[in-house]
Amino acid sequence: MKNKPFTLLFTTLTFLLMGIFQPALADEFILDDAERFADLFTQSKPLDAKQLKNEYLKPGTKGVEIFTPRRIKNENNLIRAISENTRAYQKAIEICLPAARNIASDAKRVLKDVSTLLAQTQSAPTYILFGANNSGGTASKEGLSLGLEVLCRFADNEQAAKEVLLGFVAHEIIHVYQARLPENKQIKYTLLRQALAEGFADFIANQVLGKVTLSEVERHEFGLKNEAKIWAEFKTVMNGTNFKPWMYGRTGNERPKDLGYWLGKQIAQAYYDKARDKAKALQDLLQLKDPQAILLASGYNPT
Repeated sequence: MKNKPFTLLFTTLTFLLMGIFQPALADEFILDDAERFADLFTQSKPLDAKQLKNEYLKPGTKGVEIFTPRRIKNENNLIRAISENTRAYQKAIEICLPAARNIASDAKRVLKDVSTLLAQTQSAPTYILFGANNSGGTASKEGLSLGLEVLCRFADNEQAAKEVLLGFVAHEIIHVYQARLPENKQIKYTLLRQALAEGFADFIANQVLGKVTLSEVERHEFGLKNEAKIWAEFKTVMNGTNFKPWMYGRTGNERPKDLGYWLGKQIAQAYYDKARDKAKALQDLLQLKDPQAILLASGYNPT
């Protein structure tokens, strides 16, 4: 791994020495929705929309509430998704739900480590559930919801599922903290800003887990081999608002998707490495008040 890791101990001691360290609240890893869905799915009689509404959606946690508007939508959309790809749900129940149960303590540790690093004192619950097979997760100010049937696409056994789930928890929880930042209507959502927002989430996930996560291995390996070339291309368009082909989808060529994440992570790493005040650097990267200033201060410019 090319990035220089920093240790949790170093950053925690930094907070203590500065007198601003606050112990993070115990974070939650909530499986209630996933367990309830699995019970319904594995019963002897076929599922129907009414049952999903009354026994899955209505009694759902805050996680289901977060996941419903643009993903689950309603019970009719959910039953359609299940009928069209029943095997995806079956696989998730057989492989990924047991993995989620078995990583609960590790996931709570990851959530606590991230909140400690970023000096967050408000709990950020993570909800594991089943959606309409269209999203691996979404974050809001109130917490993180992860769709198990989608995340299970990346794993064919329980060990791989554990790695995938912990990687998504470590990355996506950053978006909860980003969502909680004060609203700023003057923000221009450029490609550079978005790359830094996602890259910072990967940066923190890598440090907390001690390795590159499974979901980013392909782009990480490609990036290391082609860093100067892709940076030269990226910097000519980074101040625009068109995220493709750098973010959120396939590139249409032989390159891995989401290379913008990787470049954002490289900039975040360079900024952190050069900063004397590591705690402040993490806050700068979380808040992203001035992406251009972060890039300039990072000195990132591979040639």
